[in-house]
Amino acid sequence: MSSRILETIMADDKNHLFQNYGARKPVCFVKGEGCHLIDQDGKRYVDFFSGIAVTSLGYGNRAFRNALHRQIDSIIHSSNHFYNREQNEAGRLLAEASFPGKTLFSNSGTEASEAAIKLARRYGMSLGKKRYEIITFSNSFHGRTFGGMTATAQKKIHEGFGPLVPGFIYLPYNNIERFARETKKNRNICAVMIELIQGEGGIVIADKHFVRDLFRICAKNGILTIVDEVQTGIGRTGAMFGYQHYGVTPDIITLAKGLGGGVPIGAIHAKSFLADFLPGGAHGSTFGGNHLACAAAAAVLKQVRGKKFLENVNAVSRYFFDALNALAGKVGLIREVRGMGLHIGIELTRPGADMVYRALENGLVINCTAEKVIRIMPPLTISMKTAREGMKIFERLLMQEGGRQ
Repeated sequence: MSSRILETIMADDKNHLFQNYGARKPVCFVKGEGCHLIDQDGKRYVDFFSGIAVTSLGYGNRAFRNALHRQIDSIIHSSNHFYNREQNEAGRLLAEASFPGKTLFSNSGTEASEAAIKLARRYGMSLGKKRYEIITFSNSFHGRTFGGMTATAQKKIHEGFGPLVPGFIYLPYNNIERFARETKKNRNICAVMIELIQGEGGIVIADKHFVRDLFRICAKNGILTIVDEVQTGIGRTGAMFGYQHYGVTPDIITLAKGLGGGVPIGAIHAKSFLADFLPGGAHGSTFGGNHLACAAAAAVLKQVRGKKFLENVNAVSRYFFDALNALAGKVGLIREVRGMGLHIGIELTRPGADMVYRALENGLVINCTAEKVIRIMPPLTISMKTAREGMKIFERLLMQEGGRQ
């Protein structure tokens, strides 16, 4: 039952804000501690969602908090008309954690997609006037601006917004035969954009042979490889970046979400030769990579790149997969458990939206995507103790739900 405080908040939301997010969950978080959230009435929740894989260091992380306080006390923003030491540091840390190259900062994941699309087309047009087409894959998600939305191969994302941006080709995911046929017959392709784990698509993982063959075909044909690491990057999969599980190196990666630990920031990191295709005036952003956002990114990168940090991510990941697979053997409600690191999907045998609400009632924050896939994406700093605390709630919920079938 809603409290008076929450009812007031909900009424204000309806009176003053667009309702484009549909029915929000009936809670307003006002504080975070570690890997717990606290609502308007003081109730505590275990956070297995981390703001859609954003709050990578949890809440109140001392080093992160101190870095932000120092930056706020010095300078927050000065614009990209001037040099920025915080950008330099964040760009250097990204290159050290991924591959030698250069970074362009933006404000979000969809802006990172836009920058990658523009860069790929500039590159392609340098090879030939018609070489501007980009391949993406079924059930992908690359953002909601026009370029990112069109790159997203889902009709439900496109509805009501046509005409879309021309020049995108949608192919089935994990089907190398279709990809090979398309690249053989079509000489207008400049790039391919791919998520190695489709998050919004239901935690669907790219096959290693598919990825390696795709990269081989692209290298042979001068096609750029863009890996969307907006959700999989910055330690989420148990490696610094998802592509590192595949033994390949992309030409471009797109980043956001966990990069800023909750402070809005996006980026593309690309091989150095590609920077020449976005010279002065070709692309920009007023707020992209300002002092505060880049200080946040640097603070996150310094922690996540540490060996012990990723060891904890992988240890907790093993616990989750063991516990979830054991639970699948107890209840018939679970069809499959899949994912990497702390990017986990539990596919149910029926729609799971109502389970998200019941989890909230029991003090657990989870998410459901692709209708039937419950996502577990806690802060990367989660301890084994908190993971067990949340799993006890989740197991109890699944056992109750299984009994309702």
